[in-house]
Amino acid sequence: MRYIIAILTLVSALCVRAEQPVEVIDKTLFTWGAECGSTIDMSAHDMSSVDFNASFGLRRNWLSFVGVGAGANVMVSGSYRSYPLFAVLRTDFSRFTRLLFMDVRAGVSVNYLENNQSQTGAYASAALGVNLAKGRTFRSYILAGYAYYGRKDIVLEEVVMPYEPLHTAFIRLGVAF
Repeated sequence: MRYIIAILTLVSALCVRAEQPVEVIDKTLFTWGAECGSTIDMSAHDMSSVDFNASFGLRRNWLSFVGVGAGANVMVSGSYRSYPLFAVLRTDFSRFTRLLFMDVRAGVSVNYLENNQSQTGAYASAALGVNLAKGRTFRSYILAGYAYYGRKDIVLEEVVMPYEPLHTAFIRLGVAF
């Protein structure tokens, strides 16, 4: 009987293991970033542009970026300009850095047109991103996607100048800190 109790004690001691608590770091961190790239007009209005964007916000868990931003799109074929102001959501649906991620933006675009006319319209974009390099304090990436710029007709001296919405494809190189 003594041997059975000793064997049961030994087996139960081998089966019990110490569980150490896993420390989960759920920090909300400030982040900011900048992008530069090019946009191609797919709606045949000759409005392809060179783009610059800056944004700031927060990151936490699977949300790699949630914030607001502004951009400047300078059209290469004239003196047209668009300045999108947007909210941005960037995620790869994981707490760990993945190769691919999604970037969605929505807001308004301030459009400067010919004859010193300006107007605001809707702005929306959706993109697929690829992470390039990641350090302790930065991440670089490439975005490729679609953007919509809402525009309206303008009446100048009883003449209607038609401005249709722009449908564009873009590619941008960015860095986030």
